Amino acid sequence: MPSELLHIPPAYVLVGIYRLLTDPFIRQPVLDKIKHASVRGLIVGLLYSIGSWRILNWFVRKVLLGRAGWLLGGGARARVGEAVKESVAGVVKVGLGPLSFHVDLVLYTHLLILLPQVSSILRMFIYKNLRIARSRAWALTVSSRGKPSEFWSQGYIEEWAQPPKPSASDLSGKGGRRTKEARWLSWLLWWPTQVVLRHYILLPLSPTLPLLSPLVTALLRGLTTAEYLHQPYFDQKDMSPESRWTWVEERMWAYRTFGFAASLLERIPIVGLFFSISNRIGAAMWAFDLEKRQHLFANEILKPLQPNQVGLFGMGSVTSADFDVQAAEDGLERKWSKKADNEKGIAELKGEGIGASQPGEERVL
Repeated sequence: MPSELLHIPPAYVLVGIYRLLTDPFIRQPVLDKIKHASVRGLIVGLLYSIGSWRILNWFVRKVLLGRAGWLLGGGARARVGEAVKESVAGVVKVGLGPLSFHVDLVLYTHLLILLPQVSSILRMFIYKNLRIARSRAWALTVSSRGKPSEFWSQGYIEEWAQPPKPSASDLSGKGGRRTKEARWLSWLLWWPTQVVLRHYILLPLSPTLPLLSPLVTALLRGLTTAEYLHQPYFDQKDMSPESRWTWVEERMWAYRTFGFAASLLERIPIVGLFFSISNRIGAAMWAFDLEKRQHLFANEILKPLQPNQVGLFGMGSVTSADFDVQAAEDGLERKWSKKADNEKGIAELKGEGIGASQPGEERVL
């Protein structure tokens, strides 16, 4: 990938989708692992939707939007009543500005409840194979780069002249800022909390708010999501807890923006499970470009960045180097590609769809 893409971290989410759709080396082994379970899950989800449609429709009309809204309370019930009165033949305007559209209020509320439930049913059917497919997507992406294991295991190379220093609480996991964020985020993302927020708080206030809720949630969990997606990269580099903390802290907004885009796609009902695979591919492609940059610093082609050079994403600017970075990366590419020609089995993958005789085993870089 071009080095300029490092300065647009969310773009790697699109790179992951593109490679999953267009690269048969990755697409076939990955999707083969989940296609049969996906069909079963979608069939069960369809049957559940048909069987529960009348009951859920009654619940929406009588409990959420009707006078029997005893779960909502007086103020919330009054606001829902106003929304129903303002609607024309039960149709309300949802969205903001030019992105707004008109939708039947009952159907809209019905789908807000039903689609996440169908997505949960599908996840239940493919959960085990989905984990394997995600790991397989990462490993195949890394393998497609054609680099030996030594390329990934040079260790952590500091890129800042004055790196941040973690406190004892940051490394212990007790009382650190990220630990506190993860604790209250886990409560916020707990499914009963989400049900209360979407259906008993946001919807009564405005029909548009449930659509904005995923944006806020993705923004809050962006850093956690991006760190999780790069866990195999940190393990391959054998980074210590201090090095991992420093690495992410230096690239805080790069990880937040990439994680925001990845988390937002994964929160889309049903197809979000597909995006959870493509996000692994995008994260692996991002890790490869980051590792190429690490080699530039290790070979002293790039010098540690001064505080006034680090920029928003912690990697300087595209024009900060006084030489052709792409030419230097091309030289490293030729060097490591020659070494890879003499090494077989960069990523050892065994299981159905890969062509190996021993089923069910995978070693992920």
